[in-house]
Amino acid sequence: MHTGQAMTVLCVDDNPHVAEALRVKLARSLDILWHGWLSSADELVHTAERLNPTIVLLDVDMPGKDPFVAVSELADRCPTAKVVIFSGHVRRELIDRALESGAWGYVSKNDDEGDLLKVIRAVADGEVAFSPEVRSTYDRV
Repeated sequence: MHTGQAMTVLCVDDNPHVAEALRVKLARSLDILWHGWLSSADELVHTAERLNPTIVLLDVDMPGKDPFVAVSELADRCPTAKVVIFSGHVRRELIDRALESGAWGYVSKNDDEGDLLKVIRAVADGEVAFSPEVRSTYDRV
């Protein structure tokens, strides 16, 4: 169960419409503060060192730096920032790569807002968490 402390979220997604929709959705939650948006993982570690977000929502299909490399670097340099992959691409090999690189959660962009919030809160509490579509994909293989 989430402790109730305010969490800060940094979004990394190359689609500005997705980022804006996330900002609006997360603004409805009193325990989540929006820390901003990056259009690629190129500056993720530098930005996270400066902002110290609780959660980084990261897409895996973007131009620029390989997002899994960025997750690994972030885990080394900013261990308090926990990554939740937020992607329309949900395949076992991507989930495995995310976990191996240091991600704490994985949410499909097809899952609903409530599922996203549950995963964010679980990860903030130190749990590895998947949304329903991701769990189903992972368990199926």
